[in-house]
Amino acid sequence: MGTWYMPQALNHRTARRSVEDVGRHSLSAWNYSQIVTTNSNQEVIDQMKPTVGAISFSGAVNTDLKYMWSWHNQDHSYIDLSNNSWNNFGQEYINPGVHVFMNNDNNNNNYEDQIRIYYDNGDAIEINDEIDFTFNGRTLNIPKKIFTIENNQSLALEGALSHGTISVPANTPTEIYSQIEGPTRDYGTWSIKIEEDGRWVETYTWEDQNNQSNWLSAYVDSTIAEWEVDGDTLFVTYHFDDVWFQGNEFFGAAHGTWYYQIAYIYQKNEDELTLTNEWNVCENKPYCLNGREHEFGIDSGSLEEVKYVWTLEFSKTPPTRSKEFRRPFRAVIGKFPPYGLMK
Repeated sequence: MGTWYMPQALNHRTARRSVEDVGRHSLSAWNYSQIVTTNSNQEVIDQMKPTVGAISFSGAVNTDLKYMWSWHNQDHSYIDLSNNSWNNFGQEYINPGVHVFMNNDNNNNNYEDQIRIYYDNGDAIEINDEIDFTFNGRTLNIPKKIFTIENNQSLALEGALSHGTISVPANTPTEIYSQIEGPTRDYGTWSIKIEEDGRWVETYTWEDQNNQSNWLSAYVDSTIAEWEVDGDTLFVTYHFDDVWFQGNEFFGAAHGTWYYQIAYIYQKNEDELTLTNEWNVCENKPYCLNGREHEFGIDSGSLEEVKYVWTLEFSKTPPTRSKEFRRPFRAVIGKFPPYGLMK
């Protein structure tokens, strides 16, 4: 019972989120790891590791595409490229942003090769034209191709780019991807209050810095759930009221409650509490494992398991604040009596 504090720094995916955004998926919303198990030694594509090489843009736009996502089997390849990272929030955004999609599935007209260029001022360039390339599941090669765009400008595309990989030993669960980010910035804190009557209160405190005054605005939000224990498993159940419509008829509107439950294996040691939740993505679904093998670039039939793991660590000791809060808290938490503003 009592209040437990999460000392881990919140990652950028939880920063500035409201209770409706974060609470809908509980404390574990975006801090997770992806674990795979194979039946033989494999070199698995590591989406978090920097790629080797670059696909270069030159002419109307000069930039390098160093971020790649791919899906590949013996018949088809689907590839996304960008000059901005979709995994690492800490990197500076490059303007204009460039996104390239290409594939060699000539039988599917819904997947045409496409180049999109986005500028901060809202301008955009879109090119729909076939892009020649070779791809073996790890390395992409694009021979030089020149596109003509508006105002007689040209855009050249060429280069080679390879995925980074991670070694996965046979029959050994191995982390290949994680959204748990380092302490490059303190976004805020979580706490939970576990009450004897089955009430579970999650409180989320975050901050936003004003660059001009260097003051910090600190906010508090909260969501409430119910808890119960069965053996070493803690069940937390969330209730969300919702309204939906049937077709375009207003009188078809209905009101109901959605239930969302998370099962945590818990371990308690003195004033430390660890909650662990696992989700087996492809449980009893061989076709799911086969599709993931194409995404990971590994041998067919070698993937035994893919799961997401959330590990949440709590302490009875409140974390030390690294910054001074100078502005008043938002009164959102006041809608959950008897809980008031935190100071």
